[in-house]
Amino acid sequence: MNPLLSWPVAFATARERLRSSVVAILAVLCVLLGFWRTVSESYGADVFGGVGAGIFALLTLILGAGLLSEELDSGHAQLVLLRPITRAQWVGGRLAGAGLVLGSTIVATWLASLATAVAQGARLNLLARLSVLPLAAVYMLSWLAVLVALGAVCASWTNAGYLVLFVLVWSFFRKLVPLALGRPELGKLLGEVDGYLGPQDPLAAAADVYRGLRPNLGPALYDLLWLFGAWLIGVLLFNRRELARRRT
Repeated sequence: MNPLLSWPVAFATARERLRSSVVAILAVLCVLLGFWRTVSESYGADVFGGVGAGIFALLTLILGAGLLSEELDSGHAQLVLLRPITRAQWVGGRLAGAGLVLGSTIVATWLASLATAVAQGARLNLLARLSVLPLAAVYMLSWLAVLVALGAVCASWTNAGYLVLFVLVWSFFRKLVPLALGRPELGKLLGEVDGYLGPQDPLAAAADVYRGLRPNLGPALYDLLWLFGAWLIGVLLFNRRELARRRT
């Protein structure tokens, strides 16, 4: 068995998430957006920006909301952990299961965009288009991993609520404080800090490939650190929570 995740847990989680009508509707909207928003002379990143980025962000939030805490609060996680499975495998399996749903939606949307481009007789720019797929996936999966880490200590769906609240508060702080203090240089500094407070959008690398330039893979590598780092933090927090529960 994979020491990082349990595939039976992953498949069960994927089936559980797909039973949600909201998840199904958002996934279908993403795919339809792939058909509708595709620009013929492009490389396929347009469907993951603008409206598409918003729908995918909402889908990620719903998939990650309560991903661990629902199982913990119901006591089902404790029953699963009576089997020969480690806590790391259980956390990894939950993350992988939600990731399967999110990743499948990304692939289906990408294929819809490709089909539309072919139907329009566009130049496919296959190398650039192919690069969009892993870049979009690692970016969204890293945010999903952040939700999993928060879910190890937050009750119910509040992990998603706290993440949204933090993003909103930080956005207002970053924009309003420099204006209130009359310090534009502070705005530049906070703008630099902003790029390191969460996963970074790596799709600019696909634009580099499209233009024949050397792609900047720094944001994608940074997102991989967030993906595995958030999973590890989620496991550590879950272990501490379980030890505290047993002591009481």
